[in-house]
Parts: sequence; structure tokens; C-alpha cells
Amino acid sequence: MLQGIRVLDLSRVIAGPYSAALLGDLGADVIKVERPGRGDDMRSFRGDGQMSAAFAAVNRNKRGIAVDLQQPEGVRLVFELARRADVVVENFLPGVAERLGLGYPAIRAVNPAVVYASVTGFGQTGPLARKPGYNTIAQGMSGLMALTGMPGHPPTRVGGSVSDVAASYMTFGMVNAALVHRFRTGEGQHVDVSLVSASLGLLPDPVAVYFDTGERPVRVGNRNLNLSPAEAFQAGDGFVNVVLMNPDQWGRFCGALGDAAMETDSRFATNPARLENHPAFKARVEAILGTASAKEWVARLEAAGIAAGPIYEFDEVFEDPQVRYLGLVAEVEQPGAGKVKMLTFPGRASATPPRIDRPAPLLGQHTAEVLGELGLSSEEIDRLAAARVVVLGEQPT
Repeated sequence: MLQGIRVLDLSRVIAGPYSAALLGDLGADVIKVERPGRGDDMRSFRGDGQMSAAFAAVNRNKRGIAVDLQQPEGVRLVFELARRADVVVENFLPGVAERLGLGYPAIRAVNPAVVYASVTGFGQTGPLARKPGYNTIAQGMSGLMALTGMPGHPPTRVGGSVSDVAASYMTFGMVNAALVHRFRTGEGQHVDVSLVSASLGLLPDPVAVYFDTGERPVRVGNRNLNLSPAEAFQAGDGFVNVVLMNPDQWGRFCGALGDAAMETDSRFATNPARLENHPAFKARVEAILGTASAKEWVARLEAAGIAAGPIYEFDEVFEDPQVRYLGLVAEVEQPGAGKVKMLTFPGRASATPPRIDRPAPLLGQHTAEVLGELGLSSEEIDRLAAARVVVLGEQPT
């Protein structure tokens, strides 16, 4: 889809790099710029000098160069790349890119059609704009943690780097929308994405309920405060998620459980009654589900037309036949690490399917190649390397 689109990735860690990787999955030519020496903070996350699996996963489909942005010649090289780019992705603290001479106004002056995406913790302006932002901090300040956890227990962080990935998806979507606008008008623009706003953007329904009622939501664990059953139940060997969306399903649910009496019991016969008598209802359902395995109950409930699914432990996720069928895991030959597994692009396309064509780059692996495309001679590239403006990284064996 994005063949011919040139992306300059000046970002590090997850939110910016993953959005650029997704653009690369769709065919964009992504050039990742890293500092000489340590590179991206995620590169050697394990502390043993080897490329981390997380870095490999969020930096696939990129060419990598190592340039010292503390040296004027290094900045000039990256500026020339930005001059030729369709998209620039950066996640410096606000003001840093401008001080380097790589901010949106400077790039726009020579490249008016550029789509320039800034990804930060709190946005480009405002009282917290210069506050560093990380996944856990964004989860805490967006309300995600406040909603997550069991009743009476402290707020709980949502697993994974959810705020980073939310910002990645938001950046990916806005960049593509801005490219459509550019193709229509010839005009580029500055895209401003923050971890806090992207995280809060994951909560349209609880936010709407809060503004409607004025009541602060409470932590309810694995249940829904407005529907029942719409939660996790303990079965004989694990947990089962069950969701009923309308009254017509209630009789089928009771039939699948083999509890005809529950269907007409005044304590449970309607959704409001089940919400009012939830502890008794949950205990009754779990007493029945405890007599068989989670897999068995999912099959029985689905046969009755009830939405149900198992709650997998992480290793079980990748054994599920539908996950296998969807091809959500790719095996990539990573230099220095052999074959590694990672998630693929999380969507499909009929004409131009996303794909992983190249592994994450070694530090500075493509420096000479990319500088050659800028028109620099091999002698000039060697001079820059000798002056430590750039690093000509190791090549795959």
C-alpha cells in the first residue's frame, strides 16, 4: 500500500518505532536513525549486548543508520534525509528537535509536503509538555489503571505496553490520513500524538458514562456493571468469559447449563435482577461450570448460540487454531540471533497484504548505503566515519 513512501524514523523505544514499523509492513521505505554506541534504548534491553526481542519486533522492515546528532555534520545529514522524506516520526521532548534544527518548521521550510509526526508523553504544548512520559505513567494518568483491578483492590497496570501501542496505532492512522490529505491537496502537516491522549482514547464508553452520570467508576474486576452475565466465570480447570447482550439469550444460557429453574427464578430472570443479586447468581453459575472443563463449557455455550470463550494463559494463546489460522506470528531470520518469532501486522488486505521483508537492522548497518543514496562518495563517507559523525555498522554474516 505504501510502496514509494519514504519514512525517516527519529524515534526510540516503542511508541514511535512501532508506528514506523507498521508503515514499513505496508511497504514504506523506513530509515531509522540511532545514536552511535548505544543506539535505541530498547536495542540492548537485556543488558548483555545482544539485540533484544522487543527491539527486533518493533523495528522490522527498516534500514538503520547511526549518526551523531550532537555534531553539526550529523544534523546536516539527517536534515537532508528529512528534506527527501514523505514522513518524519520523532519522539524527542518538545523543543529538542527544534534546537537540533530538525523541528517541523525547519523541515517544512524545505519540504512543505512532509507529514511530520511527533509522539510524546503529554503533547507539544501545555503545563506538562516537557514531562517525560512512559507507558505506566500514561496508564496511571489516563484512568486506565483506575478502571483496572478487582473490587476493593488498588489500581492495576494493564499488561503489556498498552499506552505506547495505543500511541503507535494513533500515529499510524493519523500519518496515513495526513498522506491522503497531502495527495489530495499537496499540503503536509504536523501530527501531534501523546501517550496520555491515546490512552484516554481507549475509554470512550466509560468516559461517556462518567460525564452522563457524574459518578466516578469503580473497579469491578472481570464483570460488566450494566450487563449480566458479561464476565469471567470459574470452570473446572480454568476460566470462561460469557456475554449475553439481549433477553432472548437468557433461556438458551440456562438450557446450556442444564438449570431450567434459574430461567424463571425472580432473582435472576431479568438483567436488572441479576445485577442486583450478582453474588448469588455468580455462585450458582460457577457451581455448575465447576463440573466440567472450560473447553467443554465453551463448546456447550457456543452450541446454544451464546458468546463464550476461554481465558488463555499466554502460552496457550498461540496454540489456538484461529490464532494459527490468522497467521498472527511471523518467523524472521534475525542477524546474530537466528530465527525469531514476532507478531505480524494485525490486519489483512486483499490486494497489497502487509509483510515483513527485512529484519530489524544492526546498529548502523545501512549507514553507507543510505549516505550513498544522498550522493556522498565512499571517500566522504569514510571521512565522516573517521570523524565519528557516523558509524558504519557491522554487516550480517
